[in-house]
Amino acid sequence: MKSLNTFVNEINEGIINEYRTKKSDKEEAPELKDVKGQDEEENGSGGVWAVEPPTEDDIVNGIDKNTLTRNKKRILMRLKSKKPFFIQGEAGWGKTSIITQLAHQCKRTVITVYLDKAEATDLGGLPVAKKSKKGADYVATLMPAWAKVMYDNPETQFLLFFDEMNQAAPDVMNALMPIVLKNEVCGHKFENFIVGAAGNFESENGAVNELSGPLLSRFGGIITWESGDWDAAFAHLHKKWDDKLSKELLDTFKDHASIFKNPRDVESFMIESIFNLREDGDYDIFDADDWKEQIQGLVKDDLSRTQEKEIDELAEACYDFMNSAEKKDENTTGRSGNKKDSDMLTQQIKDGIKFGIENGFIAQEENGKVVRYGISEENIVKTFCELGDLNAEMVERYLRKLETDNIKYKFTKDEQWKKEGYKDPFED
Repeated sequence: MKSLNTFVNEINEGIINEYRTKKSDKEEAPELKDVKGQDEEENGSGGVWAVEPPTEDDIVNGIDKNTLTRNKKRILMRLKSKKPFFIQGEAGWGKTSIITQLAHQCKRTVITVYLDKAEATDLGGLPVAKKSKKGADYVATLMPAWAKVMYDNPETQFLLFFDEMNQAAPDVMNALMPIVLKNEVCGHKFENFIVGAAGNFESENGAVNELSGPLLSRFGGIITWESGDWDAAFAHLHKKWDDKLSKELLDTFKDHASIFKNPRDVESFMIESIFNLREDGDYDIFDADDWKEQIQGLVKDDLSRTQEKEIDELAEACYDFMNSAEKKDENTTGRSGNKKDSDMLTQQIKDGIKFGIENGFIAQEENGKVVRYGISEENIVKTFCELGDLNAEMVERYLRKLETDNIKYKFTKDEQWKKEGYKDPFED
């Protein structure tokens, strides 16, 4: 049996329904590629589903009781009791993110299926005509690939999370019935998942379908997500953005959160804009009035005079942050006008790291000859940090990004490149 980490590092080659429930068909399952860290738009599922295991930090740190809001307590109660739940609330309030985080802290791997994009066969499997060894015709049901994750990892506990639940088409709703009512997919009963679901209100999109009586009964009624839970929203934003920007900047947004409609707008239109501008080195394009105009497009319609002052304060804070970030970078600039190599990874350096991983060496010209230095997963950080005088944390962060992009090491051990005759980077 494959470990979960091994399995979630694999994905079907562009076809998401290629797993047979019949043991005799198991050998015919296709080879799968890497999905770990990839979102649903990039993992070959056509945006239908994604798999996200908990990180080591999620498990070690566990749940902080001091951060448990009413919304979180409701979800935690269902997770602990191993009962299905359906959350309904306004868009943009982080339902999916917060539910995923809590599930991870409860040591559950989350499989998210987006029902607004799903077809009935994405849930109930795809019927395929087959011939037996004796030539007789029969129909085999191909289990959806997301279900294969759970099938191949019976010791792992999952949250099977159906997002946009009440935007599912009627035939998709019908296909949900055995999954939600019996924990059954393609005739196989699973013992290692509970079902969660989330959806928005009808007033927001007009495309909401009512749940059937049996489904609603299984969920124990609908839990209404309380909007305005900024503490839970910013706990998630801090985890995601503190190391990319600054905790102080996130706290500034939290202090002025009441002027915004929802956390999604704060992240999508403000935080991501600031991050992208810094990444591109575009610090001084926008002044405080530009930031104010951006904020005004995101705020509530019924602001008080005091809150209107908050817009000015937050706009100034955004401008000051960008200005201070530019000055900080200037302090690390040498005569050439570029940051020190230890403080940044240029595209050339990134390309060199990626080349070293995939090819097992980096090449340097010495005394008119090209010398190939061996690279493996064992020595990659040491090589680029000590020989290249680079910041170890930034190198490791870039290596994690390459891992999520499914970039594989040619050599995992130093002994492998030594057999190829490559030079030891640390040999005098």
